[in-house]
Amino acid sequence: MSQNQNRSQTAGLADVFQNDSEKDLYLESYMYTTAAALVGSIDKIVTVTLREGRVFIGVLRTFDQFANLVLQDTVERIYIGDDKYAEAPQGVFLIRGENVSMVGEIDLDQQDKDLEKRAQIPFPEAQRIRKELVASKQAKTTKERELMLSKGFEPQS
Repeated sequence: MSQNQNRSQTAGLADVFQNDSEKDLYLESYMYTTAAALVGSIDKIVTVTLREGRVFIGVLRTFDQFANLVLQDTVERIYIGDDKYAEAPQGVFLIRGENVSMVGEIDLDQQDKDLEKRAQIPFPEAQRIRKELVASKQAKTTKERELMLSKGFEPQS
């Protein structure tokens, strides 16, 4: 294997291309699917929101055609209202693409501004609060569904 081939397999996009125009040309020629949109986010800090509402923040290292993601230096973050949050380090983290709801790059200059106005609480306490909030929302949804059924409305499938 040549040195260039080895370099391109192990390096991030920023290391492979000499300038931004080469990188742009590569991105334009890449078959553009939803998963392919992640190419420009390799080696950048991203936030990943799962379908269940969990939020992970880390450096996107790789992905595949199914949007399975590998994050490095990952932190799970729980937001409680507008005034509290909790974090737990997760290390290297694999996320199955079927669970991904949203992926977004984080602006390095702005990443901590939102946390400055929030108080950090212990992670187990935040998990307990989140579980209670989900249970109360589920109970409310069930109650609304029963009310709609009693009035003759069919639930959505």
